[in-house]
Amino acid sequence: MATFGAAPEEGGLQGLLAASPDRAVHTSAAAEIAFVLGLVALAAAPFSVMLGLSLATGAVGLVFGVVGMARTSRPDMAGQALVPLGMLFAIVAVVLVGLRYLGVDTAFGDDLLPTLQAWMETLNSRVPGP
Repeated sequence: MATFGAAPEEGGLQGLLAASPDRAVHTSAAAEIAFVLGLVALAAAPFSVMLGLSLATGAVGLVFGVVGMARTSRPDMAGQALVPLGMLFAIVAVVLVGLRYLGVDTAFGDDLLPTLQAWMETLNSRVPGP
């Protein structure tokens, strides 16, 4: 039986792991921020009250997406899937806001507000007060 890459005797498994050629990979903070801001922008876009928030977070998310693309092109940075998703979410949110400025009613979330309010009141009634 052959043993390929057997651990050195003096260090055991710990010595083998220390001698590993793998690089330390970190997730890009810009990629994470782009994803979160794009998600917030997309979640806020269907509500007319959140028009400004959606536009601002979408624009800032796109900027962080460009920075995240540059950062994740390096071999020691992870997050290459977060950047396009965050940018896609931000673009969709900005397009929804832009359509609203052109006169197309994209505020389909406003019809859900009474239902969401009723759900919140039901949940609040189950929590004991002080």
